[in-house]
Amino acid sequence: METIKGREIADEIRMRVKEQVEASGFNPNLAIIVVGDDKQNLLYVGLKDKAVSFIGGTTHHINLPGKTTREELLEQIHQLNLDPDIDGILLQLPLPDALQAYSDEFLAAIDVNKDVDGFNPINRGRLIYGEPRFVSCAALGCLEVIHRSRGSVKGQKAVLVGDSFDQILPLALLLTREGCQVTMIDEMPSKNPLPDAGIYVIEKGRPESVQAHQIANGALILDVGFYWHYDHSCGNVKPDALADLEGELLPVPGGLGPILIAKLMENLYSAAQGKGK
Repeated sequence: METIKGREIADEIRMRVKEQVEASGFNPNLAIIVVGDDKQNLLYVGLKDKAVSFIGGTTHHINLPGKTTREELLEQIHQLNLDPDIDGILLQLPLPDALQAYSDEFLAAIDVNKDVDGFNPINRGRLIYGEPRFVSCAALGCLEVIHRSRGSVKGQKAVLVGDSFDQILPLALLLTREGCQVTMIDEMPSKNPLPDAGIYVIEKGRPESVQAHQIANGALILDVGFYWHYDHSCGNVKPDALADLEGELLPVPGGLGPILIAKLMENLYSAAQGKGK
């Protein structure tokens, strides 16, 4: 089983965006809203901050206390929507418990033309008709890897394990539109094999639990789950368990994560370009 190096793919994408930014003269400006002080959120924000700086953009941080109210957060989003210097708005998820019930309302409040995460329900709905302003970076990252490995997916079979709004559902639509035969499964079975396919995207399951007999030999496997397991980060797949199979594996860590952030930079550049700055 060959390992796909997500960081190398991400570096290629970021360098391409950096060159586009330099040629355009734009200075993409990303506003990142963080509510509370969750350490994992702050880590992800730091990685996005570095990526924006690399391509020649700037980041505007809005750090709000964990006790921020629904009304206060909506007002903050409204102000950023009106700010002509802000190209993209990113609301770092998950939110504190008291605000999680309003997550869709907050995402819907973000201007669709600044929704660089692709989470606004309007952008998600437009994807059905093939006309979103932005698409989820996670889904775009998966599609990037699939195209690099398999080229055209027309007529190929893909099994997507999970049901997330930001990854599995938009990816299913993207692949279907390209003529791929997509099968969706809610969660990785504990022992039974998955249907035969050339492409597997596995989000929901258990840490390092996928077994070789559950996967078709020669397949492309994208492990897009994330767990903290026995003091180390991992996905659904333990690479050693699939070592005797042919095919390719996008692993955790070092797989989709860096590519996702690189795709965010593409969306940010597109947002700045769309404004004609």
